[in-house]
Amino acid sequence: MENIKNLIFDLDNTLYDFSSVWKLSNKLVFEYLGYDKLTTYEEFFKRYKRINNELVEKIHSGELKIIDLRNERLIATLADYNVKLTKEDCDYYYKKQFEFILSAIAPNEELNSILEELSHNYKLIILTNGKSYEQREKLKRLQLENLFKVYISEEVRISKPKPQAFLNVLENEGIKVEETVMIGDSLFHDIEPAKKIGMSTCLVNRKWHFDDKRKEYNGYKVNNVEVFLEKLLKKK
Repeated sequence: MENIKNLIFDLDNTLYDFSSVWKLSNKLVFEYLGYDKLTTYEEFFKRYKRINNELVEKIHSGELKIIDLRNERLIATLADYNVKLTKEDCDYYYKKQFEFILSAIAPNEELNSILEELSHNYKLIILTNGKSYEQREKLKRLQLENLFKVYISEEVRISKPKPQAFLNVLENEGIKVEETVMIGDSLFHDIEPAKKIGMSTCLVNRKWHFDDKRKEYNGYKVNNVEVFLEKLLKKK
């Protein structure tokens, strides 16, 4: 990575521990909406996770769009408890969960300081899947919105892992693939597609809340992003 000039980051579970935040917020919204009268949260989440992982396989095979995942998994899970949800019900569930998410997010001053220093020598970019409003609100809570050029799937209408999502960033920023590293927590969405187009990569080896264990990976990886970024600082 000697000639690296550009750092592209995923957001969730890469620049902060989204899984812990998500798990807390999901339990809170489950209880807030009274679903704990139907079953325990532990039993609910066990089903929710199983259904999510089944639907992810459909995304990988092209049978389901990633944008439809969260509504489909919630509808299917609560159907097991004879609760029929509409799209509007799902929208309210995730709107309320997002309020809990925002209240649990706080800036990491040490990380922000490292990123600020790196921004003098590297172009910093975020490439994230998700809804525009939600991702930008997270960046504000993390106090990162002014450090990065930001690409969000809902805004650019291209989602990872499509190669065009990465190529779009390279083209718009006028940067070279061989001078760029992709930093993310997902082998499927971040690492593998970036490697295919010739980028260097760094896996942030953080367990996702729907995974039972981390996937095996023999490439370059760190347990938290600060480890990689501090190495870059020492080179400059």
